[in-house]
Amino acid sequence: MILNLLLITTISCVCGKNVVKVTQTDYQAEENDSVTLEWTFTTRSDKSPNLLMIICKLVTDHRVSVVYRLHDGVEVPELQDEQFSGRVQCDRDVLREGRLRLHVSRLRTEDSGQYKCVVRTRYGQSADKCRLNVTATVAQEHTTTTVNPEPLGQERLYILLGALIMTAVIILVIILWVAAAAAGWTVANVVIRVKLVIAAVVIVVIYSIVTATAPEEQY
Repeated sequence: MILNLLLITTISCVCGKNVVKVTQTDYQAEENDSVTLEWTFTTRSDKSPNLLMIICKLVTDHRVSVVYRLHDGVEVPELQDEQFSGRVQCDRDVLREGRLRLHVSRLRTEDSGQYKCVVRTRYGQSADKCRLNVTATVAQEHTTTTVNPEPLGQERLYILLGALIMTAVIILVIILWVAAAAAGWTVANVVIRVKLVIAAVVIVVIYSIVTATAPEEQY
């Protein structure tokens, strides 16, 4: 692969024609990772990179975005799409060697698509493209919902207390009824005593609930 690229570059220099080639046609990466996209183009090491014009674009089904722009050796960040602001760096040291290396950091899923690079030198203009596929991380694909079990625990507590109250009242009524029959009490006397017992049980239970749910004082 490298030998073929060197051969193409050598022939192009002799013939006076600019040829742009990607070093890799497909890239795979995960979200928030980094990737380096690389192209080669025809140049001479003794020529100044100030004569270069480079424009790299992301082409998708929905839009075309400017990833990087170099005009007469000067970067033009104001023409860069906001999507790539602060996330794309060019290795300027290898431009003299006829290599364009773009480092894209903090990748997003919307960075996926076809990257087309156009390079214009004294030998002419040429372009080539590659494809980048950015996949979402596993943590973002599968999310779980945490349920607070506290309300359910309080509901069960109240149900249990209610059942205990009913049981206690029924037992006390039965005991009073048996005692009244043995002592020869009238029905009115039994009813009065049952009401007093129920009232006492309710007061005790309410006091217990208030004491259990009241917040503790901080000292």
